[in-house]
Amino acid sequence: MVLDLFKKFTTLWIILVVLAFFPIFTSTFDLPFWNDVVMRIMLLGMAAMGLNIVFGFGGMVSFGHAAFMGVGAYCAGISQYYGLDNGWYQLLMSAVSCGILGIMIGFLALRTSGIYFIMITLAFAQMLYFFFVSLEQFGGDDGLIMDRSDFIFIDLYEPLRLYYLIFFILAAVSIMLMLLIRSRFGVILQAIKSNESRVEAMGLNPLKFKLTGYVISAVICGLSGCLFASWQEFVSPDIMHWTRSGDLMIIIILGGLTYVAGPLVGAIVFLLLEELLPDLLHVVFPSIAENWMIIFGPLLIAVVLFGKGGLMGVVGNRFTRPAARKDQ
Repeated sequence: MVLDLFKKFTTLWIILVVLAFFPIFTSTFDLPFWNDVVMRIMLLGMAAMGLNIVFGFGGMVSFGHAAFMGVGAYCAGISQYYGLDNGWYQLLMSAVSCGILGIMIGFLALRTSGIYFIMITLAFAQMLYFFFVSLEQFGGDDGLIMDRSDFIFIDLYEPLRLYYLIFFILAAVSIMLMLLIRSRFGVILQAIKSNESRVEAMGLNPLKFKLTGYVISAVICGLSGCLFASWQEFVSPDIMHWTRSGDLMIIIILGGLTYVAGPLVGAIVFLLLEELLPDLLHVVFPSIAENWMIIFGPLLIAVVLFGKGGLMGVVGNRFTRPAARKDQ
């Protein structure tokens, strides 16, 4: 079974191996800054992988998944505000809170589809955003400064320990998604995306499968948000603004909707361009260096128009057997 997973998800395994050994590269060449960049890549990539369950595999366009990141982050921040520093407890509370919230929102939103589903998820996200803005006790719009959480025997202030904590949780999420997408549940979820009426005619309840996928995606985003708060030692309502959901969707589209590794590939390219394009433009066109999205926008359009399936699709069309492409 392990060998089968490796064959079907080769790209994802390669990325995980590179991430595991990346600190050796930064230590050898004295580039500790890039460890922070890669931690951000892993955190946003994890959140995008969660969203991709409903967006890429379920065909449900949600503009509200950043809200789950925000709830997960505030679970860490508010817990610490009241003296609960245990990081494992914060992760558990984030998962439970986002799971319950996912059930509530999903139960209402998934009874609709198309533009109505988009608007309902966006409305709930904005409601939560303004709710946390109104919480003056926890910083309101200015946010809440916090320390890194206490993971008992893991001192996150020691170099690279936070990096590997994020990595191992990302790896666990990745393996879970590999198994999920190839399971009966994953196959039915993708079938619902293709033809929901036919799945219903087979005697299955599409709402049950869509709601389950929505809740799983919410929990993954919540875990990402909780770790994000510990990483930046700060949490504010900005993390759950609808534009963050837009960033996650761009990351997924860039990497590839129908690939498990797609969101992680998209996060790598998106954030590397975010880091490198301003410096490049500062050398070539200093006047537009701050507006790097002027260059990124056309690149994204080109990928969508000419690379079916995003960057993973471009690579798959050239180097991957047709039968294995969608699983990567």
